[in-house]
Amino acid sequence: MSKLSTPLSASLDALPNAIVAASILPFVTSTDWLNFRLQSRKFYEIVHGHDVGAALQGFGHDVGATQQQNENEESKALWCLALVRDYRFDYRFEHQKGDEEDDGCRPLMYQTMRCNPDPDDEINPFLSTSNVFTASTAFISWKHWRKIDICLHHDEDGQQFDVSPSAQLVGPYFLRAAYLWRKIEQFCSDESLTGDLGPMIQSTLHPGVRFGRSLVEEGYQDGKLSAFKAVYSFYAGQSLGDRDGMVLPGLFGGYNVYDHLSHSCWSSPEVLTGSKVVVTKDVNDLKLTVFDVESGDLGIYFRSTRSRTPGTKAVRYGNNDDQILRWFENHANLLQKYSVGRLTPGGFKSILRYPSLNDPTNCSRAVTRGVEVVASSIYAVEIGGMFVFSIRMRMLRPEEPDYMSPEERGFDTCQLVSRYWRITHGGEVEEVRGAGVVGYYPLLREGDHESLVSDDGGRTFHEEDSGEGIREKYFSYQSCTDGEEGSMEGYLQFKAGSILGGAGEVFDVRVAPFPLKFPQCYQY
Repeated sequence: MSKLSTPLSASLDALPNAIVAASILPFVTSTDWLNFRLQSRKFYEIVHGHDVGAALQGFGHDVGATQQQNENEESKALWCLALVRDYRFDYRFEHQKGDEEDDGCRPLMYQTMRCNPDPDDEINPFLSTSNVFTASTAFISWKHWRKIDICLHHDEDGQQFDVSPSAQLVGPYFLRAAYLWRKIEQFCSDESLTGDLGPMIQSTLHPGVRFGRSLVEEGYQDGKLSAFKAVYSFYAGQSLGDRDGMVLPGLFGGYNVYDHLSHSCWSSPEVLTGSKVVVTKDVNDLKLTVFDVESGDLGIYFRSTRSRTPGTKAVRYGNNDDQILRWFENHANLLQKYSVGRLTPGGFKSILRYPSLNDPTNCSRAVTRGVEVVASSIYAVEIGGMFVFSIRMRMLRPEEPDYMSPEERGFDTCQLVSRYWRITHGGEVEEVRGAGVVGYYPLLREGDHESLVSDDGGRTFHEEDSGEGIREKYFSYQSCTDGEEGSMEGYLQFKAGSILGGAGEVFDVRVAPFPLKFPQCYQY
């Protein structure tokens, strides 16, 4: 795009505003419009049409409403064009929503945000979800995006450095990042969903940073970084700081099965090898999520494949330009479908990655004689592509739906005796029977349970230490089955009273069918 010289500016003064705005300025850089507006009042009005009436009235002109509207439309069209070509907004898409606009219904390109311009501020984030606002004009929106662009892509002397199109600032990516982080903030602040875990997670998040300059210094200025920069501008990883003795509460949660514990935390960018940057870490360092700066791919790496190729793709479909953003958006949406609990008896609290009752498509619930069983599964690629299923059981309390009184159900307590599973996958049916569940024979009572363990097949029992008297609402256990898609159902056999408590009725508690399903697009 060319620049406007002073002689050329003088010759343009004789042309109608509409010709200048529609046929000449679009071929000039947006920043040169700011110089152009200083040449005369006429040029200022073309660039900033919202002041045209007052300006011309001051020069003794009579301006009608129609002319004012046309001038406003010319200025708006110019700066909307600047937002489209400089920061990749889509003007055509935005106006599919309707032609009528008012201050309460601006198109997406009027959404912008204020940034923290201080590069040495380690307390406040570079961008904050609370600083997103709707600009009154397209120019004001562009001006704020320009400030963010300058902070990301100028050196300490204020000189702009070149980046490839795949690394440039994309306004819609930053708005999407603000929206997903707002969802995460809301999740963390919702005590009904997270209890005290949400504020703990929030407190571990690092303030967002400007990664533009540092990535250029490391030679990554030509990578697919537009979406990466957007995500990390609001929050930039997790750490405990000086809080010793705690387990970092991972933003991506986890699961536990037998002796395998998975628990993933959001990581400050850390170069793994070459162009590969770590974005999540597992607590036991067995699994990493890695962003490839050159290709834009996001992959899951295991300890055995860490220096070579990913064990699996984290995003299976779609454009590479915004993989990390789509992956993160999906996680922010899934948070509402997870529950919070302890990964191991008496262990630390975590987001549990098994689908909960907030996700009825992937989680089942059945109640038999006042005993509730909730069941769901996840695909665990890092343990050989197995399905890990979680079974949660409890006796309902009086204030809950489907409750039965002791007189109605016929007992005060009941104890698990055995299990039966019917697993359908690969066109075949597999049946599994066994005593207890992974060595446990839980005793249930209203609103409580005892995690009884037997080392001799159910002849004697002792209660497992739950750690400082901590006990979850549900007794839950996890196991796994082969990684073929299908479904699973069955029943848990209980004895009224307790196994060692003499005569008592034995009855079956249904486990409703739940799916064994591969992730459709995103892997965590």
